Amino acid sequence: MGQSFSSSIPTTLTAILYALVAVFRIRPDIVIVNGPGTCIPVCIGALCVRILGLAKGRLVYVESIARVQRLSLSGRLLYHLRMTDMFFVQWEDLLDVYPRAMYKGRLM
Repeated sequence: MGQSFSSSIPTTLTAILYALVAVFRIRPDIVIVNGPGTCIPVCIGALCVRILGLAKGRLVYVESIARVQRLSLSGRLLYHLRMTDMFFVQWEDLLDVYPRAMYKGRLM
């Protein structure tokens, strides 16, 4: 059973706040994320750091190896919003549907 939509809004906003604090404190030059929705707040933080010129804040996304036919929700958001610098899939067939993705074999 999943979280209700009404309760997901405050928890997502809280996650974004914590991610922003962590990313602004660390100021990473590169952030590598994969899969779960919890990576979205971290990506937002990295983009903020990049926009403000505090660090390079490059984003690399590696889609889960379990995603054989289509991307996860996080993957679709990051892909279609063009938020990442590099976007990897772990199944070559996904390149037919997501041509901007890269395939380099099994990564994780």
